[in-house]
Amino acid sequence: MTVIENLRPSTSSRPSGEGKRATAPKRLSRRHLTMWQIVTVLATLLVWTLIYISGAFSRELLPPVWEVAVRFVTLITESEFWFALGFTVSNALIGLLLAIIVGIPLGMVLGTSPALNRSTQFLVDLGRAFPVIALLPVMVLILGATAQMEIVVVFLGVVWPILLQTIDGAKRVEPVIADTVSAYRIPLRLRFIKVTLPNAAPFAVTGIRIASSASILIALGVEVLSVTPGIGGEISRAQTDGAPALALSYVIYAGIVGFLVNKVLWSVEGKLLAWNRQSVEAAA
Repeated sequence: MTVIENLRPSTSSRPSGEGKRATAPKRLSRRHLTMWQIVTVLATLLVWTLIYISGAFSRELLPPVWEVAVRFVTLITESEFWFALGFTVSNALIGLLLAIIVGIPLGMVLGTSPALNRSTQFLVDLGRAFPVIALLPVMVLILGATAQMEIVVVFLGVVWPILLQTIDGAKRVEPVIADTVSAYRIPLRLRFIKVTLPNAAPFAVTGIRIASSASILIALGVEVLSVTPGIGGEISRAQTDGAPALALSYVIYAGIVGFLVNKVLWSVEGKLLAWNRQSVEAAA
């Protein structure tokens, strides 16, 4: 028997029902979590209905639940809804993709060069603190209320979390590894592929996940303020036309889109970075 086999846990000494007992509480907790989520949604709808019946708010501010539900369902059959949804999501994703293309390589360069990192620190801090919506009037004057304008604003808003997370990951190479790489004079290209990139990847993916939610929010904000075609533009028009149920339906769909984008990226992150989670668990 080898050393590896000695370290491997014995399956013969493990009770046959241990795996089932271990997974049972997890299944049970998930079931309870789902149940409580449903209860929370129903309680929210009940409170909404009670507030409407009490007359605390006017119908223009808070339409009844059933009216919003009907409008929510009928929107699916309207071509304007699908055009608005596609416009918002496509512009948000294009802006996010441009931010990934720019933010990750630039973050790798700044993270691996202390001199460049220090010299650009002020500009990076200024850029991430600047409210991107403040640029909207200038962008509308230059590009108009167009898809290109929305993509540029989304890019300027979401590039910073990707850039900062990548810089942080590229800088966090363990001193022992860095000293070993320098001592053996490993070529720069190989050092980048084998050391810097794997170290920065989990941080960059986290930045992308943060930026994905922000991209949808920024796209909606741009559309509401500039009346650009899209979900935000439809919300603004519905408010102007005195259709609060329609406006709330679009708001709910916008929330669903953001939720789904975040869930998809969580799943992708888990699959792409499974090696990182396994190495962390092995080290623990």
